[in-house]
Amino acid sequence: MVLHNPNNWHWVNKDASTWAKSYFNENLPKISAEDNGVSAKIDSVLEVDGDVDVSQRKGKVITLFDIKIRLEFNGKTADDKTVSGTITIPEVAHDTEEDEYVFEISVYSDSREKEPVKDLVRQKIVPQLRKALGKFADDLIVEHGKDIQHASSASPTPPSASPAPTKAASSASQKPGTPVISHRGQVVNTVILCDTAEFQTTDQELYTTFVDPQRVAAFTRAPPQVFEPSIGGKFELFGGNVEGQFLELEKPKKVVMKWRLGGWPAGHFSKLTLVFDQGYDTTLLRYTWEGVPIGQEDVAKKNFNEYYVKSIKTTFGYFALLPAVIVLVAYYLYLEGFDGRNMKMVGDW
Repeated sequence: MVLHNPNNWHWVNKDASTWAKSYFNENLPKISAEDNGVSAKIDSVLEVDGDVDVSQRKGKVITLFDIKIRLEFNGKTADDKTVSGTITIPEVAHDTEEDEYVFEISVYSDSREKEPVKDLVRQKIVPQLRKALGKFADDLIVEHGKDIQHASSASPTPPSASPAPTKAASSASQKPGTPVISHRGQVVNTVILCDTAEFQTTDQELYTTFVDPQRVAAFTRAPPQVFEPSIGGKFELFGGNVEGQFLELEKPKKVVMKWRLGGWPAGHFSKLTLVFDQGYDTTLLRYTWEGVPIGQEDVAKKNFNEYYVKSIKTTFGYFALLPAVIVLVAYYLYLEGFDGRNMKMVGDW
């Protein structure tokens, strides 16, 4: 950072929000806990949203920040049932004390048998998060205070020719990633997308919908040019506008693919991870999309929601069924002569 500020007298401000996202992404996923066969760990940082500044005037360095953090955790019950969910911290601010942080814990497809993991997160993970967040302000000053102040008798130093890229965590379900080089030598700046969609079906059925060639042909409205549902197998869909390769197939819980749109830089692939989390009567699809080129976020997300999520629901009827059931039952009762006003059968039942 270039400075011309004799005796560190004038106000100097530095935006450290990108560094903060990277800081949380590096440190918070290290947190885990285990007790009586129940385990849980912070898996990823989904969102870091807000302002983080380091400032100095009259020789004093201060921090001003106010951010919201959303984390994803994974765990297992004593009987080895997988549980996932989120932890939202609505306010992490420069004037917030360690014991004042609020933690909102939510479990995907919540049910009674998942409560032990949720309790472990509350009792063992949250205290560790408090300590980690409490260190943030000091670490922020140590990292960034040094380049907004001159040391005594020091001269301003010239800027470096090319600052090193910084890996960052999510913001609004997106997080800038480290620039990557495609196999054709292009440097591509990327982001990570995270989202969810709920389907009225089982995890087994939903998993099969993504890997069975006949089902894929049904929701894409055409037989795929190439579709090899095995590890290392390739696929081409939508007239070649989507192509990729299967990296992991964990029936019925997970599918991991190399995935690209035709308009992306030549040779550049993202990594799309689909996780199927079954609840009582629905399955939650959680996807993490690593390596989406910057500027293509909205296009990729819109196309996925339109041509995968919406098309699958429309084709196979994986919408919520309750309204349709009510209509059918009401129509059946009407045909059978049920008088709703008198709550009795009025025909020859």
